[in-house]
Amino acid sequence: MYRIFTFAVIFVSMAMNAQTNRFIYDVEYRKDSTSTATTKENYHLDIDARDVKYYPRDFFVGDSMVVHNVEFPKEQKFNTSSILTHKLGTEQYEAYDLLENIVLKLSSDAHQNWKLTGEKKKLKDLNLQKATTTWGKRNWTAWFTADIPFQEGPYKFHGLPGLITELYDDQNNYRFELVKMQKIEKTYSNQYISYVLQNAVPVDETKNKITKLNYYDAPVNALRNNHGATKSTDDFFLNDGTRVTAKNTREVNELLREAIRKYNNPIEKGKAIKYPN
Repeated sequence: MYRIFTFAVIFVSMAMNAQTNRFIYDVEYRKDSTSTATTKENYHLDIDARDVKYYPRDFFVGDSMVVHNVEFPKEQKFNTSSILTHKLGTEQYEAYDLLENIVLKLSSDAHQNWKLTGEKKKLKDLNLQKATTTWGKRNWTAWFTADIPFQEGPYKFHGLPGLITELYDDQNNYRFELVKMQKIEKTYSNQYISYVLQNAVPVDETKNKITKLNYYDAPVNALRNNHGATKSTDDFFLNDGTRVTAKNTREVNELLREAIRKYNNPIEKGKAIKYPN
């Protein structure tokens, strides 16, 4: 993971042209709301002239390995669970949710009613101000900086008069921390992200819930069908490299169902799906 560094002052005067302004966040969160165990990952927030993308760093790693003709390590496991996109300056978001290799596209509006406070602090070269909001059935505290003139932040958080550099909820389920900034002279293109966006199936909230419940009911069958396997005995692989065979189908099915039930603590708490035992 990245560590805090001295922020480059060149971002104070960023020009919006054919380039990508990248902000990398450490994201520490509890997959299981009943456990104190946390997971830490890196996420990229890429801001172009018109579009904003938020995605796990693993998409960047995988794309870089292909571009540089580097072989994937056999033990490599990629976190490619979701991608968020939206047009700069709008509140309409497109969420691309990956159930292994099944991609669902869910559109939604995201609006936070921020309350600015007078509390301020300094982090390296940046002047920060505190703001709070209640959104997604959680209470959030954000620190933002007007020194970086983007009204954006991690996930769907936006609308403050400057970039969000730190964000956390009052129950310690999620914490986002800006740890690195990069200025890419050309608009960044990622073949994996492009593939996901092009092959996603649009759904509404109802269809999204039904699809996930159906997937939970028999995840191995859903994945096998999506892989194009014609027989129940055909082998295929999960994203983490697990080989699914006729002999271990039941075991893998139960492991997948258990993980879905256990790791059901989304940022938007009200959107958690109630799965049957």
